[in-house]
Amino acid sequence: MRKLNGFKVLGLALAAIVTGCGPTHAVNLGDTKSLSLSDAAGKKYYLGFGQYLDGFMGNETKYDVKHTHDIFASGVGGNYDATTLTDREFGTQEVMGAMKKIGDETQKDDMYVQYSSGHGYEGGLAVGGDYSTLLDTALGMKAKEVVIFTMACFSGSEVDELNRRKADWQNWGAQGRTLFVMSSSTAQEESSTGPGSDAQENGPEGSAGSAYGHSLWKSLIGEADGSIDGIKDGFISLGEIAAYATQKTKVVGGHTPVVGGTYNPNLIMNKVPGSAYVAQQKREGGTGDMNDSQVRSVAAASDALTQQWNRSQK
Repeated sequence: MRKLNGFKVLGLALAAIVTGCGPTHAVNLGDTKSLSLSDAAGKKYYLGFGQYLDGFMGNETKYDVKHTHDIFASGVGGNYDATTLTDREFGTQEVMGAMKKIGDETQKDDMYVQYSSGHGYEGGLAVGGDYSTLLDTALGMKAKEVVIFTMACFSGSEVDELNRRKADWQNWGAQGRTLFVMSSSTAQEESSTGPGSDAQENGPEGSAGSAYGHSLWKSLIGEADGSIDGIKDGFISLGEIAAYATQKTKVVGGHTPVVGGTYNPNLIMNKVPGSAYVAQQKREGGTGDMNDSQVRSVAAASDALTQQWNRSQK
């Protein structure tokens, strides 16, 4: 992940909505109500993993996962059966084990959402493995809906890999299935750190998440509602997520997310949370795992990030 204003560059991998250079919309999907919603049939699974890192970047990976988890594991997102790997050292084998366990359990009416955040390289994630193997596991699931968000430098190569193996999923749309993969940047781009902290959450530096993670979080909690047609209906669709998170990531981080797969852009993913939900997030933001010494050690960098964010909003 690239740190703004010339600071350290990292590859940050954020789990999984994967998309390609241009979305191929699913056909004959019928109802646009995703399995995410609480009254839908089937079981819903969420997997989030954030690479364990030092300092405020560690907070970014942690909160990137927390923000999507808190949406999808709650009533506004469908009360998913959630598995998270954060706040400790873990490796690729543990990630793959968690994916395989969920994959073995999924059935044809089920929903799977994955979100990852950490270092990345052209061929995969530092913790999570190569994209070919990750996609093997995801595409092998029986689930009706597979949605993957990946935050990492050069993560667009995951979408490139998805496009190379289109024969594996090109019939999903005709079968009424959804495949949506969204990466934080193109295969040639680094991905950036975020704005530091956010007024809607009482967290430490880095708690706003990475540039892409922050943009996705804001999309899910309501900013994306009506972003395509101007009509605010209280729900967030895949198309609204893709459009709004892409534009906001460009502003916050200076890089461009890409989307691939086959999906209906009107497919509803979650309800817009009410004011009580937002207030709860602020109460629970806390101070994370950063002590006062750690906060002071990154204060200068955090100030620079905040100033950059404020300039981008003018």
